[in-house]
Amino acid sequence: MTTEPEEIDSTPVVARDTPASRHDVWAVIADGWTYSQWVVGNSRMRAVDADWPQPGTSIHHSVGVWPLLLNDSTVVESCTPERELVLIANGRPFGKARITLRLRDLDGGGCRIEMAEIPVSPPLNWLPKQLALTAAFPRNRETTWRLAAMAERRTHDDR
Repeated sequence: MTTEPEEIDSTPVVARDTPASRHDVWAVIADGWTYSQWVVGNSRMRAVDADWPQPGTSIHHSVGVWPLLLNDSTVVESCTPERELVLIANGRPFGKARITLRLRDLDGGGCRIEMAEIPVSPPLNWLPKQLALTAAFPRNRETTWRLAAMAERRTHDDR
């Protein structure tokens, strides 16, 4: 059983409903090479650990727009397949953030994607948690939209 990060139970948490199943959404998440396609701000993938998304594994990506790119990495803190993924993302020079993605079945099919992100190291963790959640909300709203769209295409392509 995973420990529930408190930020996912705080507000505002981005919630996106999709007709795609938890399985289809998880398939996108579990393919680390797709990370730069659905996570806002990531421009390219450089490497994905073979056991991604097992706890302790990493993806290595670049953030920004060429020629202003920073090479960064994101590490899995905890993982419950098809249910929850908790990541620690490096966000140089702003510090690290904990990102929680949770998937829930919807009555009648499909799933809800929930996402929260809070800074966990200086300097941004000096902000009040509510302010940090609010600041990340627009980025996470777009990220969950992209994730849902990719899962829906996967579902549609499988028909």
